[in-house]
Amino acid sequence: MNIEKSPEKESPSWLPALVTIGIVLMGASWAVLGYFKYGFWVNNGPGGGFFPVLAGVGAAVLGTYELLFSPVRARAVGTKSLWPAAAMGITVASIPLVGMVLAMALFIVLWILVIERKAWYKAVLTGVGAGVAIYLVFALWLKVPFPQGFFLEMMQ
Repeated sequence: MNIEKSPEKESPSWLPALVTIGIVLMGASWAVLGYFKYGFWVNNGPGGGFFPVLAGVGAAVLGTYELLFSPVRARAVGTKSLWPAAAMGITVASIPLVGMVLAMALFIVLWILVIERKAWYKAVLTGVGAGVAIYLVFALWLKVPFPQGFFLEMMQ
């Protein structure tokens, strides 16, 4: 496979490398947390940490490959291109306060409102539906231990 470089002028930027290093570190932390906190293999079957370990190792390995061997160098991006990373960062940072399911549902609602610019009722219906689906599939049926968040823990 021959990858052609863009005829536009490439600008050296530290941002792509920084993002890739962040992906490697986040993947490694997912793998470690999944393995030691949630258990990779429990009672002769996959535990709650099985998928985080696989996804984390995959992200760390692919990020390392990207950082060391990628023939394509990214061009500098505008600030609007950083919105998805900022949104995910805010979502992850809010998990200790509101819990995993609510944080993901709020992320979806705000994404649809702000980025997609859809009607508020579509955003709310989609966010609530996604939150319910995430809860039913992972927390209730698969018994994946999600972080509850400070507010939910205080109410119990």
